[in-house]
Order: sequence, then structure tokens, then C-alpha cells
Amino acid sequence: MATTPFIMPPQAPLNFNFTPDTLLEAVHNVLDDTRKLQDHIVATIQPEYATFDNAILPLIENENVNIGLRKHRKFHSSTSTSAELREASIESEALESKFAIQTMMRQDLFKVIDAVHKRGEKLDPESQLYLDQLHSSFVKNGLSLSPEKRDRFAEIKTEIQVLHAAYLKVLNSRRGIWLQPEELEGFPKERLSSLELGKEENKGKVFLPFRKPHLELSLKFVKSGVTRRKIYTENDESCLENAPGFKETVLLRDEAARLLGYKNHAELRLEDKMMKTTKFVNDFLRNHREQLAELGEQSIAELSALKRESLLGEKLWDANDKEKTEFFIWDHGFYKDMVKLGKLSFDEKVFSEYFTLESSLQGMMSTFSSLFEIRFSEILKNDFDRFGPGHVLTWYEDVRVFTVWDDESNGGSFLGYLYLDLFPRDKKYNHAGHFGLHPGFISPNGERICPSSVLVMNLTAPQPNKPTMLAHDEIRSMFHELGHAVHNLLSRTKYAFFHGTAVPRDFVEIPSIMLENWWWDPTIIKTLSLHYSYLSDDFLAAWKKDNPGMEQPGRNIDDELLTSLVKTRHQNEALTSFRNIHIAMYDMAIHSPASREELESMDLSVMWHQMMSDITMMKGTEALGEGWSGRHGNSRLGALMRGYDAGYYAYPLAKAYAQDLFTAAFEKDPMSREVGMTYRKIVLEPGASKDGMEILEEFLGRKPNLNARFKELGIAH
Repeated sequence: MATTPFIMPPQAPLNFNFTPDTLLEAVHNVLDDTRKLQDHIVATIQPEYATFDNAILPLIENENVNIGLRKHRKFHSSTSTSAELREASIESEALESKFAIQTMMRQDLFKVIDAVHKRGEKLDPESQLYLDQLHSSFVKNGLSLSPEKRDRFAEIKTEIQVLHAAYLKVLNSRRGIWLQPEELEGFPKERLSSLELGKEENKGKVFLPFRKPHLELSLKFVKSGVTRRKIYTENDESCLENAPGFKETVLLRDEAARLLGYKNHAELRLEDKMMKTTKFVNDFLRNHREQLAELGEQSIAELSALKRESLLGEKLWDANDKEKTEFFIWDHGFYKDMVKLGKLSFDEKVFSEYFTLESSLQGMMSTFSSLFEIRFSEILKNDFDRFGPGHVLTWYEDVRVFTVWDDESNGGSFLGYLYLDLFPRDKKYNHAGHFGLHPGFISPNGERICPSSVLVMNLTAPQPNKPTMLAHDEIRSMFHELGHAVHNLLSRTKYAFFHGTAVPRDFVEIPSIMLENWWWDPTIIKTLSLHYSYLSDDFLAAWKKDNPGMEQPGRNIDDELLTSLVKTRHQNEALTSFRNIHIAMYDMAIHSPASREELESMDLSVMWHQMMSDITMMKGTEALGEGWSGRHGNSRLGALMRGYDAGYYAYPLAKAYAQDLFTAAFEKDPMSREVGMTYRKIVLEPGASKDGMEILEEFLGRKPNLNARFKELGIAH
């Protein structure tokens, strides 16, 4: 990536110099200061004299600063290599959660807030929305309950926080499986060589970690169905100890919602979303599943026939062996890829040679720069000292830092910091994700405080003679998460509470999913492609060694491979969609029971696997005679413990609404700067300071609908 001269940003980056002791000391100081502020407001302002300026604004100004500090401290639990610092981070989160619960249970503070809310002052829209949501949050935290019920509500909230932390700790722990190398036949060689080698009782084996890239690659490329089943089922059971806590969490959520007068947890959660009712969500999911059913049946038939043909060709077919005759969920990725390679002539391995991490990242940043009139500038390691002694710019040695600015043509203003943490390590968050590390806001003196965003991935680290090469799914995922970061960096809100991706869960994925369309555009892909053998003489020599006697490939991806890629876009998409719909329908089923008794009688693990089989049309180990009980795939549903409870429907919904946005605005010219800047202004800048549906309607000039989604799949609707 081309370097640019260092320019000192007007705002210093975050300092990652926490030790376990200083982190905990910081959280205690913040909580003490906030408690003193609350006490001062209650002691000095009688409700009848309370106004927005004297009672609410001081709370906001305190929160503006503390939201970022909280996110900063919490982040260490997902990324630090220090067990002690991770534990301190988890402890700090528990302390802050406990304090937040205590705050929301303060009747004296609520009286002041309630008085301001009833006063009806004329406020700017963002301030009014803040006041409304602050008031609502107190009500939803039990302030309208009797003292006895209020105490029980507080207990529930505390118990849930403890359960969340325990669940996620298990999920983020070192998980994986030891296998003989021959069991992994088909797994990409360059990735296989990067796996940990076993010692003592595991000597001769390799460790396959249960991280997203390793799981996806193994289920896509490993030839042995037995090995794929072993990997899939072992991963399913790798968080077994989470199962009781998961059920307890769901029960506690239900109890809390009923205490507040809601029918169930989903009804409570949906009240503040774009989709306001359980009926709308359930109808949407059911309709979506029904519309895709025929495509799903066609895919199952096609892939089942391919499996039979493949096994016959290898003389492994046995009509009496269900492992051979049934189509399992761990077969999907493998045979889907076989269709790509065979029928569609798409070779993922060859494709990835044209998209090294560095060239792909440069292309992604170039795309965002062109669309939204911004620029990225990397802070190189030798410039880290410019920020002064004791200023630690990153939490790990291979993390990269960028400053983000408006183009000079757009004013040249500083927008914030972007961090990239791209490679796996023990105890690190094991998926792809965006962390809004510090929100933007306007300080009391009118100065804009700029945000910080982190892109976390788990890509294969580069080898001495080979760069990191990305599969198309990895590119799409990276661009998606980078889209969240850009949303966060371009947001311009008055208050930190509304900044960037702090939007409702059923809105937050829409902008990033829409951006995935760019990585299906043949012109854009070809322009951004570059075969790794052209990057250096060493890489060329390595390529020649792996491909003796062959002519060096073209500099850019050839049209034939590109055409094959585009054909794969919707190949077996119904089955892929079914997997998200399965999670979403399960999520709604456990969070919107008809009664408390119905929920108590549910076996959440059995329900998970039964619904998976019914909705996805793919079998699990029940088809091999193992039954439904004793399996706990629901014990690793991190999303439902990270805020997507009664909200996972957001993913299939976002897929539909995102396609509506793209088709209506960008399809004719994906690189239109005029449309990009309009999108930046209307969709990205408001953050959560405006209703999500209002934002979509303003940009589209109408209500969003599902027509574009079904049209792209070739479904008449």
C-alpha cells in the first residue's frame, strides 16, 4: 500500500497502556465520579425545577466521555494476549453493568428525569429523542414497579450479566480438534502448514481451531465426510457447559419482560426496533422461508445427486449406509464448492491468488475513498513515537493503525482512527467483526470528538514466501466489516449515545450488506485484482516452484474465471439463507413463548436441532440414529448473548432491504460519487439520531420492500 507523509492528527489516538490494576482503578474512578454527579443532581434540583439543561445535559456530557472509556476497557476481553488483563476487562464490564442496573433503579433520579420529560420543553430533535429514550429506559428497568418487584427485577438483570460473561468466556476460549494430517485431505496446503503441531499424546497430529476461517475451509475442502462430520459435531459440542446457562438466561429474560407487563421478551425488545411487533417478524421469516422453499428443494436434489455421483466415482457408495445416502449439514459447503469447481468452473484457490490481503485492502479503501470522498493514511511503526513516551498505540504487535480524513475537496477534516487486527491468536475474538471503540460527539466547547473503529478478522497469517491470499467469502466479509467501520467513522451526531453503528439491530447490518454488492461487480473485481506473483521476485519464484513449467498467469483476473465467480453468487443461496432463517426463527421461538409454562417445558437444545433439520432441509446426526437429545449446538450462539436476542431476524431482513437500496440507487453506477455522497449524508451520518425506517424512506423516496431481493433470486413475487 502506498505510504503518505505523516500528518499529526488534531486528536490523539487511544492509549492502550492499561494494566489489570490501572484498568480496574480507572473503572472505579469513573463509576465514583458518575455516582457523585447523579447524587448532586438529585440533591440540588427539585423535580419541579428540573430542566433539560440543568438535569439532563450534565448526564449526557458525562456519558459522552464514558461510553468511549467503557468500550475501550471492554475491548481487551476480546483481544488481549494477557489473561490477567482479559479478566480485569471482564471484571470491569461486570462492575459497569452492575452500576448501570443500580442507576436505572434509582427512583430519586427517575423523578427528576420524569419531571423533565413531562415539562415538554421545546428541544432540538436529537435532544428530544435522547430524553424520550432515557425516560423509556428507566421505565423498562422497573421504575414503575412496586419495590418488591423492582428488587427482583434488579436481581434478574445482574444474574443475566453474569451469565452473559460466563457464556462468552467459554465461547472465546481455545477450542478445536486434534486430527491426523491425512484426515484433512483436501484442506489447502498453505493453510495446513500453518496449523499447530501436536506434542506428546497428540504427536503426529495437527490442531484445527474452531475459528471461523478454519471451520469454513475444512467444511468446504476436506474430502472425508467422516472428518467433516467429526469437525462439525465436535464444534457443536465444544461449548457444552454453556447449555444450562443459556436456558437460564432465556428464562430470566422472560421473567423480566413479564414483570414489566410485556407478553414475552421479544415483545419488549422489538418495541424500539424498526420492526415493532413479533407478528411482523414471524410473518416476514415465514414468508421468506416459503418463498425460498422451491429453490431449496432444487438445491438439495442437485447436491444429493452430486454426492451420490461423487461417491460412486470413488467406489464409496453404499445404498445401505445413511452416512452416504442422506444429505447432511456438514456436506453443504463441500458439495456447494464442488458445483462451483465443476458445473460453474470456479476455482476458489486460483481466484484467491489474485487477491492478496494487501492489494485487496488497498482496493477496498480506494472504493470507500471514491464513493464517500475520504482518504486513509497509515501510521507507520516508526511514527508511533511521535505521540509521546508512554503512549501505546496498539494492543498487539501486528495491529495496524490508520487515520481517516475527508478529501481536500470535501474540506480535509479529520474523521477518526481505524485499527486493523487481522490474524488469529489464542483467546482472541474468533470471528470477523467491527468494534466501535470510541464514539464521536460534540464536546461542551463545540469541538467535535472523532471516533475510533476496529476491524477484527482471523485471516491466515502470511508465510515467508507467500502473502495472505483471500477467498471471495473472506473479501466479502472483510468489506462488510469495513463498511461498519466507515459507517462509524462518517457518523456525525451531537451525542455519543446515538453515534454510528449504535442504531437498532434490525438496521445496523443494512448498510454493510448493501456494500457486499461491490464485490460481485465484474468491472470492480477485475480492476482490483492483482496476481501475487507480480508483487515481488520472491513471490514469483515461489509461484514457479509450485507450478513448474507453467507460464506466469496474467496480471489481472481473467474474464472466464470472473464470469464463473458471478455465476456462483446465488448458487444454493436458498440453503445458505435457510441457516440464517433457522437461527432467527429459533431466536423468536424461545423469546416469544405463549406462556411461561411453555418456555419452562422447552428443551432448547432439542428444539435447536429439530428446527435446524426442518428449516434448512439438511440432516444432522439424528439421521444416523443418535436422536435429538444430548446435542447442544445452541450452546455456541454468541450473537444471542451479544445483543441479537429477539433480533437475529435482522440478518435476513437486512439482506432484503439492502438489495432494495442497491437496486434503487447504485445498480446503474456503483461508483457514482454523487449517489455515494447522498447516501453518506442521509443514511450514514445520522447514526441512531433518526428512526431507521425514516432514514430508509428518505433515501428511497418510499417505504423499503422485499421485491428486489426476490427478483435477484429469480423468484416471482
